Amino acid sequence: MNKLTGQTRVAPTVKTTVQASAGLKLLARMLTLDIVALEQLVQQELEENPALEPTEEGAWTYRDTFSLTFHTDAPEEGDGWEPLSDEEDHELEPPAPPMRLKDHVWGQLALTLAPHEKALAEFMVESLDCHGYLTAPLEEIALRFNCSLEEVETILQKLQQCDPPGVGARSLQECLQLQIRAYQQHARSEADAELYHLAWQVVTEGWAHLTNARHDKLARKLRIDETTLARALSFIRNELVPYPSVGFAEADEPPNPPPPREPDIVVSLSQNGFHVEIRGYKPPFLKLSPTYFNRYRELREGTIRPTEEEKAHLSHFLKRAQIFLQALHQREQTLKKIMQALLERQHPFFFTSDVRFLQPITRAELAQTTGLHRSTIGRAVRNKWIQLPNRSMVPADIFFDNAYRVAALIRQIIDEHERPGAPLTDAEIALKLEEVGIHIARRTVSKYRAKYHIFSSRWRERERKVG
Repeated sequence: MNKLTGQTRVAPTVKTTVQASAGLKLLARMLTLDIVALEQLVQQELEENPALEPTEEGAWTYRDTFSLTFHTDAPEEGDGWEPLSDEEDHELEPPAPPMRLKDHVWGQLALTLAPHEKALAEFMVESLDCHGYLTAPLEEIALRFNCSLEEVETILQKLQQCDPPGVGARSLQECLQLQIRAYQQHARSEADAELYHLAWQVVTEGWAHLTNARHDKLARKLRIDETTLARALSFIRNELVPYPSVGFAEADEPPNPPPPREPDIVVSLSQNGFHVEIRGYKPPFLKLSPTYFNRYRELREGTIRPTEEEKAHLSHFLKRAQIFLQALHQREQTLKKIMQALLERQHPFFFTSDVRFLQPITRAELAQTTGLHRSTIGRAVRNKWIQLPNRSMVPADIFFDNAYRVAALIRQIIDEHERPGAPLTDAEIALKLEEVGIHIARRTVSKYRAKYHIFSSRWRERERKVG
Protein backbone atom coordinates (compact mmCIF):
# COMPACT_ATOMS: atom_id res chain seq x y z
CA MET A 1 0.00 0.00 0.00
CA ASN A 2 1.27 3.50 -0.81
CA LYS A 3 1.82 5.23 2.55
CA LEU A 4 1.09 8.69 1.09
CA THR A 5 -2.02 7.94 -0.98
CA GLY A 6 -3.44 5.01 0.97
CA GLN A 7 -4.07 3.20 -2.31
CA THR A 8 -3.17 -0.43 -2.84
CA ARG A 9 -0.80 -1.04 -5.72
CA VAL A 10 -1.85 -3.90 -7.98
CA ALA A 11 0.98 -5.75 -9.68
CA PRO A 12 0.54 -6.20 -13.46
CA THR A 13 -0.32 -9.69 -14.60
CA VAL A 14 2.18 -9.61 -17.46
CA LYS A 15 5.82 -8.74 -16.84
CA THR A 16 7.28 -6.86 -19.79
CA THR A 17 10.56 -5.56 -18.38
CA VAL A 18 13.80 -6.97 -19.74
CA GLN A 19 15.96 -8.67 -17.16
CA ALA A 20 19.64 -7.84 -17.12
CA SER A 21 21.93 -10.71 -18.06
CA ALA A 22 23.96 -12.56 -15.46
CA GLY A 23 27.13 -10.95 -16.81
CA LEU A 24 25.80 -7.41 -16.53
CA LYS A 25 24.56 -7.99 -13.00
CA LEU A 26 27.89 -9.47 -11.96
CA LEU A 27 29.76 -6.56 -13.57
CA ALA A 28 27.52 -4.05 -11.76
CA ARG A 29 28.32 -5.80 -8.49
CA MET A 30 32.07 -6.01 -9.21
CA LEU A 31 32.30 -2.33 -10.09
CA THR A 32 31.22 -1.28 -6.61
CA LEU A 33 33.79 -3.45 -4.82
CA ASP A 34 37.04 -2.13 -3.43
CA ILE A 35 40.29 -4.12 -3.57
CA VAL A 36 39.55 -6.08 -0.38
CA ALA A 37 35.96 -6.96 -1.27
CA LEU A 38 37.01 -7.97 -4.79
CA GLU A 39 39.61 -10.35 -3.41
CA GLN A 40 36.97 -11.91 -1.14
CA LEU A 41 34.61 -12.35 -4.10
CA VAL A 42 37.32 -14.03 -6.20
CA GLN A 43 38.28 -16.37 -3.36
CA GLN A 44 34.63 -17.29 -2.88
CA GLU A 45 34.25 -18.03 -6.60
CA LEU A 46 37.39 -20.18 -6.60
CA GLU A 47 35.99 -22.22 -3.72
CA GLU A 48 32.56 -22.66 -5.28
CA ASN A 49 33.42 -23.13 -8.97
CA PRO A 50 35.66 -26.13 -9.88
CA ALA A 51 35.91 -24.87 -13.49
CA LEU A 52 37.94 -21.84 -12.34
CA GLU A 53 41.55 -21.99 -11.14
CA PRO A 54 44.26 -19.47 -10.19
CA THR A 55 47.33 -18.98 -12.35
CA GLU A 56 50.77 -17.68 -11.59
CA GLU A 57 50.65 -13.90 -11.56
CA GLY A 58 50.68 -12.44 -15.04
CA ALA A 59 50.30 -15.76 -16.87
CA TRP A 60 47.31 -16.44 -19.07
CA THR A 61 47.32 -20.11 -19.95
CA TYR A 62 45.28 -22.42 -22.13
CA ARG A 63 44.66 -20.00 -24.93
CA ASP A 64 43.25 -21.93 -27.82
CA THR A 65 41.73 -21.32 -31.21
CA PHE A 66 38.45 -22.42 -29.69
CA SER A 67 37.20 -20.41 -26.73
CA LEU A 68 34.00 -19.81 -24.91
CA THR A 69 32.29 -16.59 -26.00
CA PHE A 70 30.66 -14.37 -23.42
CA HIS A 71 27.53 -13.55 -25.44
CA THR A 72 26.73 -17.12 -26.51
CA ASP A 73 23.97 -18.60 -24.36
CA ALA A 74 22.79 -21.33 -26.75
CA PRO A 75 24.97 -23.95 -28.49
CA GLU A 76 25.23 -24.52 -32.19
CA GLU A 77 22.84 -27.02 -33.73
CA GLY A 78 23.96 -30.62 -33.66
CA ASP A 79 26.70 -30.26 -31.06
CA GLY A 80 24.90 -32.44 -28.51
CA TRP A 81 24.57 -29.69 -25.89
CA GLU A 82 21.40 -28.75 -24.08
CA PRO A 83 20.76 -25.06 -23.25
CA LEU A 84 20.63 -24.08 -19.62
CA SER A 85 17.18 -23.96 -18.09
CA ASP A 86 15.91 -20.71 -16.59
CA GLU A 87 16.27 -22.21 -13.11
CA GLU A 88 19.92 -23.12 -13.71
CA ASP A 89 20.68 -19.76 -15.29
CA HIS A 90 19.29 -17.87 -12.31
CA GLU A 91 21.76 -19.68 -10.06
CA LEU A 92 24.53 -17.75 -11.84
CA GLU A 93 22.99 -14.36 -11.19
CA PRO A 94 23.99 -12.44 -8.07
CA PRO A 95 21.31 -10.13 -6.70
CA ALA A 96 20.98 -6.86 -8.59
CA PRO A 97 22.53 -3.89 -6.76
CA PRO A 98 20.03 -1.54 -5.09
CA MET A 99 18.97 1.52 -7.04
CA ARG A 100 20.85 4.73 -6.38
CA LEU A 101 18.78 7.60 -5.05
CA LYS A 102 20.31 10.02 -7.58
CA ASP A 103 19.35 7.79 -10.52
CA HIS A 104 15.81 7.47 -9.16
CA VAL A 105 15.44 11.23 -8.70
CA TRP A 106 17.02 12.15 -12.02
CA GLY A 107 14.66 9.81 -13.88
CA GLN A 108 11.73 11.86 -12.54
CA LEU A 109 13.28 15.32 -12.66
CA ALA A 110 14.54 15.06 -16.26
CA LEU A 111 10.94 14.78 -17.48
CA THR A 112 10.06 18.21 -16.06
CA LEU A 113 13.04 20.19 -17.39
CA ALA A 114 13.56 22.45 -20.35
CA PRO A 115 16.78 21.73 -22.32
CA HIS A 116 18.59 24.77 -20.88
CA GLU A 117 17.81 23.63 -17.30
CA LYS A 118 19.33 20.14 -17.50
CA ALA A 119 22.97 21.01 -16.73
CA LEU A 120 21.97 22.98 -13.63
CA ALA A 121 19.55 20.29 -12.47
CA GLU A 122 22.14 17.54 -13.06
CA PHE A 123 24.61 19.34 -10.82
CA MET A 124 22.01 19.74 -8.08
CA VAL A 125 21.12 16.03 -8.19
CA GLU A 126 24.82 15.11 -8.02
CA SER A 127 25.14 17.44 -5.00
CA LEU A 128 22.74 15.29 -2.94
CA ASP A 129 24.57 13.62 -0.08
CA CYS A 130 24.18 10.01 1.06
CA HIS A 131 21.08 10.97 3.07
CA GLY A 132 19.31 12.73 0.17
CA TYR A 133 20.03 16.27 1.40
CA LEU A 134 21.22 19.06 -0.91
CA THR A 135 24.72 20.00 0.22
CA ALA A 136 25.66 22.77 -2.23
CA PRO A 137 24.48 26.28 -1.21
CA LEU A 138 22.14 27.89 -3.75
CA GLU A 139 24.32 31.00 -3.98
CA GLU A 140 27.34 28.86 -4.89
CA ILE A 141 25.36 27.00 -7.56
CA ALA A 142 24.17 30.30 -9.07
CA LEU A 143 27.78 31.55 -9.23
CA ARG A 144 29.01 28.33 -10.80
CA PHE A 145 26.41 28.43 -13.59
CA ASN A 146 26.35 32.23 -13.91
CA CYS A 147 22.60 32.34 -13.42
CA SER A 148 20.19 34.06 -11.07
CA LEU A 149 19.27 32.75 -7.65
CA GLU A 150 15.64 32.60 -8.80
CA GLU A 151 16.55 30.10 -11.53
CA VAL A 152 18.29 27.87 -8.99
CA GLU A 153 15.30 28.08 -6.64
CA THR A 154 12.98 27.08 -9.50
CA ILE A 155 14.99 23.91 -10.14
CA LEU A 156 15.11 23.23 -6.39
CA GLN A 157 11.31 23.35 -6.21
CA LYS A 158 11.09 20.77 -9.02
CA LEU A 159 13.70 18.61 -7.30
CA GLN A 160 11.84 18.72 -4.00
CA GLN A 161 8.65 17.54 -5.72
CA CYS A 162 10.32 14.25 -6.68
CA ASP A 163 9.95 10.95 -4.90
CA PRO A 164 10.94 10.12 -2.19
CA PRO A 165 9.36 13.02 -0.27
CA GLY A 166 12.02 15.04 1.50
CA VAL A 167 14.69 14.69 -1.16
CA GLY A 168 16.57 17.92 -1.83
CA ALA A 169 16.01 19.26 1.67
CA ARG A 170 18.73 21.39 3.19
CA SER A 171 17.92 20.66 6.82
CA LEU A 172 16.03 18.16 8.92
CA GLN A 173 13.22 20.65 9.44
CA GLU A 174 12.80 21.20 5.70
CA CYS A 175 12.96 17.44 5.11
CA LEU A 176 10.03 16.85 7.48
CA GLN A 177 8.11 19.78 6.01
CA LEU A 178 8.43 18.34 2.49
CA GLN A 179 7.11 14.98 3.68
CA ILE A 180 4.17 16.58 5.47
CA ARG A 181 3.37 18.58 2.33
CA ALA A 182 3.28 15.32 0.35
CA TYR A 183 0.84 13.85 2.84
CA GLN A 184 -1.33 16.98 2.65
CA GLN A 185 -1.61 16.62 -1.12
CA HIS A 186 -3.07 13.12 -0.69
CA ALA A 187 -5.29 13.58 2.38
CA ARG A 188 -8.22 11.15 2.24
CA SER A 189 -10.42 12.75 4.87
CA GLU A 190 -10.90 15.92 6.87
CA ALA A 191 -9.45 14.17 9.93
CA ASP A 192 -6.29 13.32 8.03
CA ALA A 193 -6.04 16.87 6.67
CA GLU A 194 -6.39 18.24 10.20
CA LEU A 195 -3.67 15.90 11.50
CA TYR A 196 -1.29 16.86 8.70
CA HIS A 197 -1.93 20.57 9.30
CA LEU A 198 -1.21 20.11 12.99
CA ALA A 199 2.03 18.24 12.21
CA TRP A 200 3.01 21.11 9.91
CA GLN A 201 2.46 23.61 12.73
CA VAL A 202 4.52 21.51 15.14
CA VAL A 203 7.46 21.25 12.72
CA THR A 204 7.22 24.83 11.43
CA GLU A 205 6.07 27.03 14.31
CA GLY A 206 7.22 24.89 17.22
CA TRP A 207 10.53 23.60 15.89
CA ALA A 208 12.63 24.99 18.75
CA HIS A 209 10.38 23.43 21.39
CA LEU A 210 10.11 20.16 19.42
CA THR A 211 13.88 19.68 19.11
CA ASN A 212 14.34 20.40 22.81
CA ALA A 213 11.47 18.08 23.84
CA ARG A 214 9.61 20.94 25.55
CA HIS A 215 6.19 19.46 24.87
CA ASP A 216 4.39 21.53 27.51
CA LYS A 217 5.62 24.78 25.95
CA LEU A 218 4.86 23.44 22.48
CA ALA A 219 1.25 22.69 23.44
CA ARG A 220 0.82 26.17 24.91
CA LYS A 221 2.34 27.82 21.85
CA LEU A 222 -0.01 26.01 19.48
CA ARG A 223 -2.96 26.29 21.91
CA ILE A 224 -3.75 22.59 21.86
CA ASP A 225 -4.18 19.96 24.57
CA GLU A 226 -1.69 17.19 25.35
CA THR A 227 -3.81 14.50 23.66
CA THR A 228 -3.94 16.40 20.38
CA LEU A 229 -0.21 17.08 20.55
CA ALA A 230 0.48 13.40 21.24
CA ARG A 231 -1.36 12.47 18.01
CA ALA A 232 0.79 14.87 16.01
CA LEU A 233 4.00 13.67 17.63
CA SER A 234 3.06 10.04 17.01
CA PHE A 235 2.49 10.83 13.34
CA ILE A 236 5.86 12.61 13.07
CA ARG A 237 7.69 9.76 14.82
CA ASN A 238 6.05 6.88 12.98
CA GLU A 239 5.32 8.22 9.49
CA LEU A 240 8.16 10.64 8.74
CA VAL A 241 11.82 9.74 8.22
CA PRO A 242 14.88 11.90 8.88
CA TYR A 243 16.68 10.67 5.76
CA PRO A 244 14.97 10.44 2.33
CA SER A 245 17.57 7.93 1.16
CA VAL A 246 16.13 5.10 3.30
CA GLY A 247 15.74 2.07 1.03
CA PHE A 248 18.25 3.24 -1.57
CA ALA A 249 21.89 2.28 -2.08
CA GLU A 250 23.17 5.50 -0.51
CA ALA A 251 21.43 4.81 2.79
CA ASP A 252 24.11 2.31 3.81
CA GLU A 253 27.09 4.34 2.61
CA PRO A 254 29.04 6.47 5.10
CA PRO A 255 29.57 10.02 3.78
CA ASN A 256 33.26 10.03 4.61
CA PRO A 257 34.69 6.49 4.92
CA PRO A 258 38.15 6.11 6.42
CA PRO A 259 41.02 5.52 3.97
CA PRO A 260 41.84 1.85 3.39
CA ARG A 261 45.25 0.33 4.00
CA GLU A 262 45.84 -0.07 0.28
CA PRO A 263 44.61 2.07 -2.65
CA ASP A 264 42.46 0.60 -5.40
CA ILE A 265 44.13 2.76 -8.06
CA VAL A 266 47.69 4.10 -8.04
CA VAL A 267 48.66 7.11 -10.16
CA SER A 268 52.40 7.73 -10.49
CA LEU A 269 54.34 10.35 -12.42
CA SER A 270 57.60 9.92 -14.34
CA GLN A 271 59.43 11.63 -17.17
CA ASN A 272 57.26 9.69 -19.60
CA GLY A 273 54.03 10.97 -18.05
CA PHE A 274 51.38 9.44 -15.85
CA HIS A 275 51.11 5.73 -15.15
CA VAL A 276 47.88 4.23 -13.80
CA GLU A 277 47.78 0.89 -12.02
CA ILE A 278 44.42 -0.77 -11.36
CA ARG A 279 45.22 -2.90 -8.33
CA GLY A 280 43.61 -6.12 -7.19
CA TYR A 281 42.64 -9.27 -9.06
CA LYS A 282 42.90 -9.16 -12.85
CA PRO A 283 41.85 -11.65 -15.54
CA PRO A 284 45.43 -13.00 -16.03
CA PHE A 285 45.35 -14.22 -12.43
CA LEU A 286 42.61 -16.76 -13.22
CA LYS A 287 42.03 -19.44 -15.86
CA LEU A 288 39.56 -22.10 -16.88
CA SER A 289 40.35 -25.49 -15.36
CA PRO A 290 42.31 -27.58 -17.90
CA THR A 291 40.35 -30.66 -16.86
CA TYR A 292 37.00 -29.00 -17.45
CA PHE A 293 38.17 -27.23 -20.61
CA ASN A 294 39.55 -30.40 -22.24
CA ARG A 295 36.48 -32.40 -21.26
CA TYR A 296 34.32 -29.72 -22.84
CA ARG A 297 36.35 -29.83 -26.05
CA GLU A 298 36.05 -33.61 -26.22
CA LEU A 299 32.30 -33.29 -25.90
CA ARG A 300 32.24 -30.68 -28.66
CA GLU A 301 34.26 -32.93 -30.92
CA GLY A 302 31.99 -35.90 -30.16
CA THR A 303 34.79 -38.22 -29.07
CA ILE A 304 32.93 -39.12 -25.87
CA ARG A 305 29.28 -39.43 -24.90
CA PRO A 306 28.60 -37.83 -21.53
CA THR A 307 25.70 -38.47 -19.20
CA GLU A 308 23.01 -35.85 -18.83
CA GLU A 309 24.29 -35.04 -15.36
CA GLU A 310 27.82 -34.47 -16.65
CA LYS A 311 26.52 -32.23 -19.45
CA ALA A 312 24.58 -30.11 -16.98
CA HIS A 313 27.53 -29.93 -14.57
CA LEU A 314 30.05 -28.83 -17.23
CA SER A 315 27.61 -26.42 -18.83
CA HIS A 316 26.78 -24.72 -15.55
CA PHE A 317 30.28 -24.24 -14.16
CA LEU A 318 32.04 -23.42 -17.44
CA LYS A 319 29.49 -20.76 -18.28
CA ARG A 320 29.71 -19.40 -14.74
CA ALA A 321 33.52 -19.23 -14.99
CA GLN A 322 33.27 -17.61 -18.42
CA ILE A 323 30.91 -14.92 -17.12
CA PHE A 324 33.13 -14.29 -14.08
CA LEU A 325 36.30 -13.84 -16.17
CA GLN A 326 34.56 -11.54 -18.63
CA ALA A 327 33.09 -9.39 -15.85
CA LEU A 328 36.52 -9.14 -14.20
CA HIS A 329 38.02 -8.02 -17.51
CA GLN A 330 35.27 -5.44 -18.10
CA ARG A 331 35.71 -4.07 -14.59
CA GLU A 332 39.40 -3.40 -15.24
CA GLN A 333 38.74 -1.86 -18.66
CA THR A 334 35.98 0.37 -17.26
CA LEU A 335 38.23 1.70 -14.49
CA LYS A 336 41.04 2.33 -16.98
CA LYS A 337 38.72 4.25 -19.30
CA ILE A 338 37.44 6.41 -16.44
CA MET A 339 40.96 7.13 -15.15
CA GLN A 340 42.17 8.07 -18.62
CA ALA A 341 39.35 10.61 -18.97
CA LEU A 342 39.99 11.98 -15.47
CA LEU A 343 43.72 12.38 -16.14
CA GLU A 344 42.96 14.42 -19.24
CA ARG A 345 40.35 16.57 -17.48
CA GLN A 346 42.12 16.89 -14.12
CA HIS A 347 45.75 17.07 -15.32
CA PRO A 348 46.73 20.01 -13.01
CA PHE A 349 45.31 18.23 -9.96
CA PHE A 350 47.10 14.93 -10.63
CA PHE A 351 50.33 16.77 -11.48
CA THR A 352 50.35 18.82 -8.25
CA SER A 353 48.16 16.66 -5.94
CA ASP A 354 46.76 20.02 -4.78
CA VAL A 355 42.98 20.28 -4.30
CA ARG A 356 43.08 23.92 -5.39
CA PHE A 357 43.43 22.63 -8.95
CA LEU A 358 40.53 20.20 -8.67
CA GLN A 359 37.65 21.04 -10.99
CA PRO A 360 34.46 19.13 -10.04
CA ILE A 361 32.51 17.66 -12.94
CA THR A 362 29.30 15.69 -13.18
CA ARG A 363 28.97 12.01 -13.95
CA ALA A 364 26.96 12.95 -17.03
CA GLU A 365 29.90 14.97 -18.41
CA LEU A 366 32.30 12.10 -17.81
CA ALA A 367 29.80 9.65 -19.31
CA GLN A 368 29.73 11.72 -22.49
CA THR A 369 33.53 11.68 -22.66
CA THR A 370 33.97 7.95 -22.00
CA GLY A 371 30.88 6.58 -23.71
CA LEU A 372 29.90 4.83 -20.47
CA HIS A 373 26.54 5.18 -18.75
CA ARG A 374 26.46 7.62 -15.83
CA SER A 375 25.25 4.86 -13.48
CA THR A 376 28.25 2.74 -14.52
CA ILE A 377 30.57 5.59 -13.58
CA GLY A 378 28.74 5.99 -10.27
CA ARG A 379 29.29 2.33 -9.41
CA ALA A 380 32.90 2.37 -10.58
CA VAL A 381 34.01 5.24 -8.33
CA ARG A 382 32.03 4.01 -5.31
CA ASN A 383 34.20 2.72 -2.44
CA LYS A 384 37.43 3.31 -4.43
CA TRP A 385 40.52 5.15 -3.23
CA ILE A 386 43.17 6.69 -5.49
CA GLN A 387 46.80 7.12 -4.52
CA LEU A 388 48.13 10.36 -6.02
CA PRO A 389 51.72 10.89 -7.21
CA ASN A 390 52.61 12.45 -3.83
CA ARG A 391 51.41 9.15 -2.20
CA SER A 392 48.39 10.76 -0.52
CA MET A 393 45.06 8.99 -0.95
CA VAL A 394 41.70 10.50 -1.92
CA PRO A 395 38.28 8.91 -2.54
CA ALA A 396 37.55 8.45 -6.24
CA ASP A 397 34.25 10.32 -6.04
CA ILE A 398 35.86 13.65 -5.07
CA PHE A 399 35.78 14.66 -8.74
CA PHE A 400 31.99 14.83 -8.54
CA ASP A 401 31.76 16.43 -5.09
CA ASN A 402 32.46 20.15 -4.95
CA ALA A 403 31.90 20.10 -1.20
CA TYR A 404 34.90 17.78 -0.75
CA ARG A 405 37.16 20.23 -2.58
CA VAL A 406 36.00 23.13 -0.40
CA ALA A 407 36.40 21.06 2.79
CA ALA A 408 39.90 20.03 1.72
CA LEU A 409 40.77 23.68 1.13
CA ILE A 410 39.42 24.56 4.57
CA ARG A 411 41.76 21.95 6.08
CA GLN A 412 44.63 23.32 4.01
CA ILE A 413 43.94 26.90 5.10
CA ILE A 414 43.81 25.83 8.76
CA ASP A 415 47.10 23.92 8.46
CA GLU A 416 48.91 26.76 6.67
CA HIS A 417 47.56 29.89 8.38
CA GLU A 418 46.39 28.96 11.85
CA ARG A 419 48.72 29.62 14.76
CA PRO A 420 48.55 28.54 18.41
CA GLY A 421 46.48 31.01 20.40
CA ALA A 422 44.98 32.54 17.24
CA PRO A 423 42.56 30.04 15.65
CA LEU A 424 40.83 31.09 12.45
CA THR A 425 37.14 31.83 12.68
CA ASP A 426 34.73 30.63 9.99
CA ALA A 427 34.46 34.20 8.72
CA GLU A 428 38.25 34.42 8.36
CA ILE A 429 38.32 31.07 6.56
CA ALA A 430 35.64 32.38 4.17
CA LEU A 431 37.87 35.37 3.37
CA LYS A 432 40.82 33.05 2.69
CA LEU A 433 38.63 30.99 0.35
CA GLU A 434 37.72 34.15 -1.57
CA GLU A 435 41.42 34.63 -2.31
CA VAL A 436 41.42 31.37 -4.28
CA GLY A 437 38.19 32.19 -6.09
CA ILE A 438 35.62 30.43 -3.87
CA HIS A 439 32.91 32.78 -2.64
CA ILE A 440 30.84 31.19 0.11
CA ALA A 441 29.25 32.55 3.26
CA ARG A 442 30.49 31.98 6.79
CA ARG A 443 27.55 29.68 7.55
CA THR A 444 28.53 27.55 4.53
CA VAL A 445 32.04 27.15 5.93
CA SER A 446 30.48 25.95 9.18
CA LYS A 447 28.26 23.53 7.25
CA TYR A 448 31.22 22.00 5.36
CA ARG A 449 33.22 21.74 8.58
CA ALA A 450 30.43 19.78 10.22
CA LYS A 451 29.95 17.49 7.21
CA TYR A 452 33.63 16.56 7.00
CA HIS A 453 34.30 16.46 10.74
CA ILE A 454 36.56 19.53 10.98
CA PHE A 455 36.60 20.98 14.49
CA SER A 456 35.47 24.52 15.27
CA SER A 457 38.11 27.11 16.20
CA ARG A 458 37.43 26.61 19.92
CA TRP A 459 37.84 22.84 19.74
CA ARG A 460 40.90 23.07 17.49
CA GLU A 461 42.59 25.33 20.02
CA ARG A 462 41.61 22.99 22.84
CA GLU A 463 43.03 20.05 20.93
CA ARG A 464 46.37 21.87 20.52
CA LYS A 465 46.58 22.58 24.22
CA VAL A 466 45.71 19.02 25.20
CA GLY A 467 48.07 17.67 22.55
